[in-house]
Amino acid sequence: MNLSDNGKRKFYHEQLSKETALVAYLDLTNMFHWQDVLGWGFRVEDVISQLCAISTIKEVKVFYGLNERNPNPSYALRRRIGKAGATLRTKPVKFIKKNINEALLFKRSTRTLFDDGVNSKMQELIDELKRLGTIIEEPKCNFDVEIAMEIMDDIEKVSAVLLFSGDSDLAAPLVRAKLKGKKIYVVGVRGMTAGELHNAKDLYIDFGKFYQGKKAYKSENPAFGGTA
Repeated sequence: MNLSDNGKRKFYHEQLSKETALVAYLDLTNMFHWQDVLGWGFRVEDVISQLCAISTIKEVKVFYGLNERNPNPSYALRRRIGKAGATLRTKPVKFIKKNINEALLFKRSTRTLFDDGVNSKMQELIDELKRLGTIIEEPKCNFDVEIAMEIMDDIEKVSAVLLFSGDSDLAAPLVRAKLKGKKIYVVGVRGMTAGELHNAKDLYIDFGKFYQGKKAYKSENPAFGGTA
């Protein structure tokens, strides 16, 4: 489609406006990773406001975890989401302890690509981290099951599904929705949308072309986007 950014945005809005009823599902953690590809941060409330302005979108559901170890930023984001008019689905973030070993740095197959000198340096780093008693915990809060269940719960009251995610695990509920005659719109960014989602979609929407809210670039306030 050889259109300008404004032309693409208009086209996306026209297609969504043709539906009878849509629900938008925003996998927010997944979306925050898009900022690295885009080179700028988006404001969550601007995404929600843009969606709410489309009359055929009946509800916007946002899925995002609560960090109970540092709750204030999470509570602030929750207030912003609610004030913008979306429904928030949340649960506590879990922290998974990771063993400090070679698998923490690279897969075993990748280690074989390095010479003995590089492998020796990596082993020195691992030994030093262990000596220091370093504890590494990986935050985890996956909403694939919850999003899939919401899509299935809503399926009889929508004409289409609007998914903001690039996660391949969400292909199954999209395929099920499509079998029930629903249109599938997938919003993502280049290189971060699984092929399984592309196979299930009726229309792919480039988030960078779709979004029309405020943007923050790396040279500006780093807390503008997903961390605020």
